[in-house]
Order: sequence, then C-alpha cells, then structure tokens
Amino acid sequence: MRAPSVWGIAGSPIDHSITPTLFKTVGETLGMASIETIALDVENAEELLRYLSEREGDIWLSCTSPIKHSLHTSIVDQTHPASSFNQIMKKDNTYKAANTDGRGFILACREMGLEPSKASIMIRGGGSTARSVALEWSRSGGVIVPVGGRRELGNGPWTANIVSQNFADLGVDFDAIPGDSDTSDMNVTTKVSVSYGNDWSVDDFAIRMVVAQHLLSWEVLYAPDLRDALPSVSEVCALLSAGD
Repeated sequence: MRAPSVWGIAGSPIDHSITPTLFKTVGETLGMASIETIALDVENAEELLRYLSEREGDIWLSCTSPIKHSLHTSIVDQTHPASSFNQIMKKDNTYKAANTDGRGFILACREMGLEPSKASIMIRGGGSTARSVALEWSRSGGVIVPVGGRRELGNGPWTANIVSQNFADLGVDFDAIPGDSDTSDMNVTTKVSVSYGNDWSVDDFAIRMVVAQHLLSWEVLYAPDLRDALPSVSEVCALLSAGD
C-alpha cells in the first residue's frame, strides 16, 4: 500500500469536522507523515469530482452532507443499498467509494453496551446517514421505529425490520442541529446525537461514531492490507484527548 498525496474532508459546512485530525492521527500510528490535508467546501458531487480530476496524485476524502447522496448518483459503476457514499479514493486516476456511516454507528452502539440485534431504534429523518443506519441496524437483526422528519425514511432493504410501536430502546434525531440530543418527544430509553459542534468531547457518542466510521474507511477502502495494524476506537479517542 502506498500513502496518498492528499487526504481530508469534503462537504459543507466542514469547519467543525475532526476528520482531518483523524487522518493525521491514524496515519501517524501507521508511520505516515507529511501528507497534505485539505478541507474542501463543496455542495455537490460535481464540484468534488471536478477537483479530483484536476488534482494530481492519490487522494483519500471523507464526504459529509450534502454530497453523500449526489456522490452515489455520480459514480455510476458503483452502488450501495442506502444510495449513499461517505468515502472516496482516487488511485491511479480511478475512483472507488464506500459507505461506513451505518457500520460506524453500530460499532459505537456496541461500545456503549447496546447490542442492535436485541434492540429497537427510533429514527427521525430519512437522509443519507439515516438510511445507512437503518440498513445496518436491520442487517444486525434489530427493529426500527420511524417517526417522520423533514424527509421520511421510506422503504428500503430495512423495510422488513420496521415495526409499529410508540417506544424504542434507542432514539436518534437525524434532523437535529449539531450536538443536540434532546429527543424529548421520543419515547426511548437512551438518546444519542450523531452530530457535533466545535465544543465536542471524546465522550460524545457522535465523536466515537465518527472515529469508528473513519477506522472502517481505512479497513474497507483506503488500506485494507493494514487492517490488523489499525488502532482501536478507544486508542484513537485517547490520542485525540492527549492532543487537546
């Protein structure tokens, strides 16, 4: 495996993102240093792909809102059941994409002691991240309670796991403002937020989820041959704390 010329984040807004720090932190544990880090403020996949086509060298980018769905639409030779990509790699002028949103959420849940296969999740919203989480939650064997939102979750590979009830073990509002986990109108045992602001802490569920998603991106896309050498979620969070 060879290191990229550039790595970073793409989307909008991205000024609060810890992804550039994650690339640097994980890269250093693997002996990668002096790689250019970028924060690419783009609002659609067309802008992103134009940048990638004009930039020389290998590039690794994590993608956030609002480009995850449009990226999936633009890369016509690759698909994902949630119709969303949150990672893209340019290598030898060839693009390869992946989605680690849902699996990262599942890992973060298991870290806090919640096993999706034995639990229900109440979901508000139906955007890219919501669909990715619904997909992986259903693949894990758990049940889903959709409760509307700006965009409905709708039908998908998760439909068979949807149940009609007014309570759940876990609640997440994908329409909430960054860092807001006040899902007070949800009848759930545990509430989590999947977004964060500039005042984040490594104890936040959203941060541990992003760390898990990032590590999965190395494992499944960027450097699968280094899978066994990757640090754990807890180890990366400890490094983030030490760097504050």
